[in-house]
Amino acid sequence: MTVGIVVACKDGIIVGADRKVTRSRVTRIKSLEDKIVIMQFRDGRNLVLCSAGGSDFAKRAIELIDPSDLGRDVDCSAYRDIVESRIARLQARLSDRGIDYNATLLFAMVDIDDKPIIGHITPSGVTEMRNEGYFTTGIAAPYAELVLQDSYSPDMIVDDAKLIVGGLIDRIGKVDNDVEGMDVFSMSLKDKKVKGLTEAERQGLEQEPLSFNFKEELEDLREAVREWQSFLDQMEKKSTKKKEQGGGKANKQK
Repeated sequence: MTVGIVVACKDGIIVGADRKVTRSRVTRIKSLEDKIVIMQFRDGRNLVLCSAGGSDFAKRAIELIDPSDLGRDVDCSAYRDIVESRIARLQARLSDRGIDYNATLLFAMVDIDDKPIIGHITPSGVTEMRNEGYFTTGIAAPYAELVLQDSYSPDMIVDDAKLIVGGLIDRIGKVDNDVEGMDVFSMSLKDKKVKGLTEAERQGLEQEPLSFNFKEELEDLREAVREWQSFLDQMEKKSTKKKEQGGGKANKQK
């Protein structure tokens, strides 16, 4: 039970997902877990993935396509070929045991030519990649598709996209009991670092929840984030000043 989203922006990439996982044994067990995984190629390039479908299958697939043994000369096209081959072998092994593989993976990275890349690995193992646009997956993907059709543009920047993706997942969670929690990670083309939402951004999303009219509401959300960042900065300054004063008193007592 998932919504997963990857977005290619002009200055980086975004990966977002909810956190609810449902496992069916004798009874259905629901829990909150991380669905976004950050992995690295041997040369330090980051790969960010999120999964939907059978969580156990997804974990096995992610382990198989771990790029940590792949070096600098492996670009996205070569990596796609490796992924499809490894997923096909996993499917064959499961099929021999009468088990249907049903995981879908989305991934995002910066290619060796410094272009943003997003990908969609279907249960059949076929991988589609793009330099712009978005992919969605999971039970709530149709909701996300409807909104992103209107809100996405190739000129979208990371700072806006992460608020849109976070607001979208949060909004879906309010109308779909199978979606809960929210994680969003970004990676810029400039420094290649993977970053999660800041506390100010999370507080802003709670204070100014987006509806589906993102274009009109995004500036209100940006302002809420700025206000929260200012508040958190002030609190940090007060805390630092208090610690310094406390240290000064302790030295005087000595």
